[in-house]
Amino acid sequence: MSSAAVTDTGSSDRASLGLGGLIVLVLAIGLGYFAGAAGLGPIDRDEPRYTQATKQMIETGDYVRIRFQEAPRHKKPIGIHWLQAAAVKVSGMGADAPIWVYRVPSALGAFAALLLTIWAARAFLPTGQAVAAGALLGATIIVGVEAHLAKTDAALLATIVGAQGALARVWLGDQRRRVAALFWLFLGLGILVKGPIAPLVVGLTIAVLTIAGQRNLILRLRPLTGVLIAAAICLPWYIAIGLATDGAFYDAALGRDFLGKAATGQEGHGAPPLTHLALFFIIAWPLAPLTVAALPGFWKRRGQVFLFALAWVAPAWVVFELVTTKLPHYTLPMYPAIAIATVAALAAHPPPRWVTIIAGLIIAAVPLGATLVAPVGFWLFETPIPWSGMAVLAVAAAVGIYACVSVLKGASLISTPVIAPTLAAALVAQAAIWGIVLPRLEPVWISERLVTAARAAALCPDSRLVSMHFREPSMIFLSGTNTALLSAEAAVALAQEECVVIAAAERDLPPLEEAMSAAGIPLETAGTVTGFNISKGDPVEITLFRTPDGATDRGVQDTAAEADPG
Repeated sequence: MSSAAVTDTGSSDRASLGLGGLIVLVLAIGLGYFAGAAGLGPIDRDEPRYTQATKQMIETGDYVRIRFQEAPRHKKPIGIHWLQAAAVKVSGMGADAPIWVYRVPSALGAFAALLLTIWAARAFLPTGQAVAAGALLGATIIVGVEAHLAKTDAALLATIVGAQGALARVWLGDQRRRVAALFWLFLGLGILVKGPIAPLVVGLTIAVLTIAGQRNLILRLRPLTGVLIAAAICLPWYIAIGLATDGAFYDAALGRDFLGKAATGQEGHGAPPLTHLALFFIIAWPLAPLTVAALPGFWKRRGQVFLFALAWVAPAWVVFELVTTKLPHYTLPMYPAIAIATVAALAAHPPPRWVTIIAGLIIAAVPLGATLVAPVGFWLFETPIPWSGMAVLAVAAAVGIYACVSVLKGASLISTPVIAPTLAAALVAQAAIWGIVLPRLEPVWISERLVTAARAAALCPDSRLVSMHFREPSMIFLSGTNTALLSAEAAVALAQEECVVIAAAERDLPPLEEAMSAAGIPLETAGTVTGFNISKGDPVEITLFRTPDGATDRGVQDTAAEADPG
């Protein structure tokens, strides 16, 4: 760290951050990413799409092509699938490993992002402030969400903050070859995880820093050697997938997915500019209220840390605001810079008293609001309230109120009496929600109950689930790759050849009965599953059908006779 960087944020650590306690909280936040991982079923729709594709790689041994059942999934690169497959291999459970195994890379990726944020912040800040910045990032709602979902974004965050941490050191004058090599290493990994996103964020940062006066920054990154490092990481698979799909992967991934999201709101996720800014105040708690309080400090303290954070955040944020498709996690790669700049500003320039008080009130309001609102959700779904979860949420609310009281008594927003309980409130609240509250909200976990009921209804061990209207990816991941999604006629035809359990929604019953009558095959009701499909926002009622014992035996015998007439 250069002496200029130290001077830039003040020569003393004014806020008395309590380094030891913060380190304990950092470790606790990392452990919190695993809360509820084993108790929650796959969350539709993106997560089971990723995990099912990984599952099929393990089943088939093909670790180049990405498929969801029979359909090519040409959307994202291979990186996260390799990480998930590695987790499954290490677990020893095989392709049928439970969902929590597939989530391990995301939890580790989120924790790596937290640690790498501390490392990036150390280029500018004293140790206590750097740890506070990393902890604030790790405690945000959106990082907790991505840590619990088996998809790309937590791992992508780690690669981007790693690259930016190395870039910051090169920009500040560090000429060590290994620092430049780290930049290209993380960039290559980011490209392997999510294609153009890492180069977009990092490239725009470099562009702004170059315009700001660092004309030789690119040369100091040693691009000739660096490009070879990045290419060695990601190019082999990109070549392999191009050959394996005759270029179809690039047509779909770049043409329809990446550019399509920029031009149109895919899958109903279109939104106007400034949506990401509005979402920040919801999904970035508890960082968001501190960032708002730090805004006066951003303007007053125009030094290296703020210039680097501005170069990191502003251009990429504008791009994502202009992209038509908007999802909450799109701006996540900029949150580490916001956390670093927020801590630096609050340490150098305490905000006005009234701003500090508002921030303190928001810190307390979120866990308190969650404690009050959570029972309403269970009441709406007519589900028993998990009072143990409510009690833990109440503890989080009490800790948040303690932080607020400390603010009202005059404590700094990043002093130990405020920052420690704020982080603790976030940790306890998220652990309660992921570990207790969400798993008990049974009506939304339709696929788990449906697959369990179908297996109980099956009359043979290799029975196949056939679903007509309900087609969520979570059901396919839980039931197996051979799960069939068919019309009424095709479902009845398959029931004449195989041992199946048919899942029919209410709208499917008339055509299913008509197909049964036309085929002359009896089907008996084997159970009903009701719930609420959160992907579509609709209540559902699914009836399970199977062939009676005698009909199943005859069907199996007839099939066997046709296969071996001798």
